[in-house]
Amino acid sequence: MECPTCGHELETERGMRQHHTKVHDEPLPNRTCKGCGREFYDPKSRRSYCDSCNPNAGEHNGNWKGAKETTDCKLCGSTFSYYPSDKDGVYCPSCVEAADEFLGTPYYEYHDIERVKRVCEQCGRISTVLKSKAERDPVRFCSQNCLRLWLTDLWDSNGNRYNGRWRTVRRKSLERDNHTCQECGISRDEIGHEPDVITSNRYVNSTILSLPTRSITSSVSVEAATDTRNSIESVDSLRLRRSKQ
Repeated sequence: MECPTCGHELETERGMRQHHTKVHDEPLPNRTCKGCGREFYDPKSRRSYCDSCNPNAGEHNGNWKGAKETTDCKLCGSTFSYYPSDKDGVYCPSCVEAADEFLGTPYYEYHDIERVKRVCEQCGRISTVLKSKAERDPVRFCSQNCLRLWLTDLWDSNGNRYNGRWRTVRRKSLERDNHTCQECGISRDEIGHEPDVITSNRYVNSTILSLPTRSITSSVSVEAATDTRNSIESVDSLRLRRSKQ
């Protein structure tokens, strides 16, 4: 194959790509964007969209740098930047840090408070926690890492409907709904970001589903309502499969 930059002949496409990366210090495109059709390079050869068309990047991402706003601190009056998607800007980072120092050392760090032992459900490690916390919370894991591993095991299970495909399912749902909230109808442009994806009954026109269980009379049994809901879930699954084809 011929190098598109210098015309050097190589036996295989792989060799030509390696040559272009090493000699010309630039990798050749290996992906085609589904949005605009432009070719681009992805080190892992997994992406379906370029940076310009990526539905999870740019202004559609809650951490997009351009989404930052500026305001004045209510305590010292200095100007600072913040993400409105996180929370309203009230105090600058310096005042927040000073407030943490003013609060001092947590009480439990220098007082002898009763503690109990708990066994981690993920790794089996025994950890010591405050008795009050153990009574208030289940304390099933010794660390955030064990919690993440436990959640990963659930995510990888065969029974998970969105196993490894949540971003694809979410994008198709937003495109299907024209990027509008199915609860109140507000659009992406009005709220400044993508609406949440929720389960909606907009395709259903059934008086059975609109009734609470206690109000279903003998003529319309609970079993009939359940069968109707199951049928609707099957239709939703069929729509999802067809949309992927």
